[in-house]
Amino acid sequence: MSASPHPWLTTRAAPPGMLACGWRAPDGTFDCHSLEEMCPVEKLKKILTQFDAVRGALFSDQLAPRWSTWCFEHGQIRFVARADGWLLALVARPESDALAKLDPLSWEFLTLPTGG
Repeated sequence: MSASPHPWLTTRAAPPGMLACGWRAPDGTFDCHSLEEMCPVEKLKKILTQFDAVRGALFSDQLAPRWSTWCFEHGQIRFVARADGWLLALVARPESDALAKLDPLSWEFLTLPTGG
């Protein structure tokens, strides 16, 4: 991406029911936002780093899924990986408006313009 997707993250990726959202840039920097005490920013950063490592161990570039959604008792976490190295995480409360937004937000993130 040409610049930090911060405006997109703070305006589009925070519908009602979203517990946390954030990304890990290709250079290893983060921009994460906690919208709920049970999902602190530091925990989301750790989860993004660990998922990136697991993703690299499980999938080749040719066989990697566009996104992965993990379901838990208290919500879902969606990871979206771009070919240019950006990784997004969206953590949504179960049975909330945010769950219906996961697919559209994932597609939007995948298509955000890249810089040269």
